[in-house]
Amino acid sequence: MAEEPTCCSVDLGERLFCSINKAFIADPDIDEFDIIPCLHCQEEQGSQEENLLVLENHKLGVKSWCIKPLFLFAYNKLIRSRLKGRKHFITESVQLTRAVLLINAECYTAWNARKEMIASGVLSLRDDWKLSSVVLSKHPRSAETFSHRRWIIIHLEKQQGRDEFIQRYLKDELAIGLRAAECYADNYTAWSHRAWLVERYIHDQKRKLSCELHILRMWTERHVSDNCGFHYRQCLLKHLKSVWWWLSDVTSETLPETACSTSNDSNKTGIFHEERRSSISAIPSLYELASNSCRILKEFDLYSKLKEVFGSNTSLLSTPAEIGFCDTVIAESEGPVGEVQRRCALNYKRWILLQGASCNSTCNGIGVENTTATSIMANDVT
Repeated sequence: MAEEPTCCSVDLGERLFCSINKAFIADPDIDEFDIIPCLHCQEEQGSQEENLLVLENHKLGVKSWCIKPLFLFAYNKLIRSRLKGRKHFITESVQLTRAVLLINAECYTAWNARKEMIASGVLSLRDDWKLSSVVLSKHPRSAETFSHRRWIIIHLEKQQGRDEFIQRYLKDELAIGLRAAECYADNYTAWSHRAWLVERYIHDQKRKLSCELHILRMWTERHVSDNCGFHYRQCLLKHLKSVWWWLSDVTSETLPETACSTSNDSNKTGIFHEERRSSISAIPSLYELASNSCRILKEFDLYSKLKEVFGSNTSLLSTPAEIGFCDTVIAESEGPVGEVQRRCALNYKRWILLQGASCNSTCNGIGVENTTATSIMANDVT
């Protein structure tokens, strides 16, 4: 690559651009970028170049008043160089696109320019993958950045092989998606990216799916109102449902942090080994996983999610245990929030009883079962 250009101009935008480049040269391991609010310090700029940026522990901050001149300089110069076809200034193009994307992650021109540089071999996939993670630290909901990462992932997989990618990059990629979800509530873009990774790489691997479900369980305990996280949980449950007959060796209810290891304990024969015995244990176990979350959720209608995941296939479920669970929730619910829980539990219990009554009516004719279900529901309502 060419040598770094010198900063000989006194123009503010160019000076800021050079400062950003120096920061990345001084610390190639920068992993976060953000804007520092500084509304009344522009008059203090003078010639104090060191005050324009803050670089600490691989975290880069730019003062808010610097953003406009920096972006205008980098963007205008990038567009002019592309219009004139000046593609021989490779290092400058890399730096210009980086400065633009740190401020505006939805600039398609900059991302496309970097794709061209990757295709021509002057920019490595690894370096671009690293920059996009820095961009996501400031713009965690950027759809274009996640789209660009998927493009990088596909090319990394072709270049290094599927198994090598899973071993070296998949864990970090999942972590970046979770970090973006932490930074922005209801981050549909980040969860969609994570679901794409699961669908592409681990949709048929029972242990990794179980590990992912355990990680998500801990996450949902801290984010009980994040609907996108629960939608992703539903996707995981659907994948697990498709491989439920392989789950006899998954660990117990609260999966340990080593759930992704290859340990096989013969005493652990199901997600809930002693909780519910049945001839088919996997579906009740998944059912229990979702049911336990009702104790955490207050206003999220998880019962409808369960019905959507499992449909009317109640013959595989432990109905008495679920009715007992509903009775416990109804009895323990207090206050305004408890009223919501009680109403959800009642609706869920009605659904279970009606499904059972419908099944009995079909098989044996209409008999005592319908009367029993109706009387139980009436007692609960009163």
